[in-house]
Amino acid sequence: MLLNMLIGCSKDTHMKLQARSIVDDKFWIIERNGEKVGTLRHGNEFILTMDKKNYRYSSLSTVKEKLGIEFNKSIAKVESESEQFEVHGYPCKNKPYNDIYDLKRKLPIYTKQEKSTSFFCAGYYIINFDLGWRPAFCPKLITIAKNEYLGPFKTKLEMKERLRKVS
Repeated sequence: MLLNMLIGCSKDTHMKLQARSIVDDKFWIIERNGEKVGTLRHGNEFILTMDKKNYRYSSLSTVKEKLGIEFNKSIAKVESESEQFEVHGYPCKNKPYNDIYDLKRKLPIYTKQEKSTSFFCAGYYIINFDLGWRPAFCPKLITIAKNEYLGPFKTKLEMKERLRKVS
């Protein structure tokens, strides 16, 4: 009954809700028939927002049980898990085009499209912005050129270890 009230359906026209992950284990878009009907966020508790009202739940299993929401992985996450790309031994998030190893800066760089002039640096980096050192994965070459940085690192773990030392 609660589910039917929340989604505006009678028992006869019961439509299943789908949760599409936006931020892993933190934020989902709730959809019915492909149309957004609310959001679910996780902090200290799970908060479902529908029709400008908040509904609070203690656990994800409670949300699933009471509302019958089906949770899907996001499309971007599924694609990134199935294909992993590299440029000169460093990971990158997109299929690389025009990959070059910049000898002067010692950076593996690439473009995201064949005719693009916007270069990205493959691998993990630590970049010193105005607010301090921040981690980055495949930043733009222009960002690296304008800021102090450390890297590239081949793994996230290597980058995090180095970040701990500079922070």
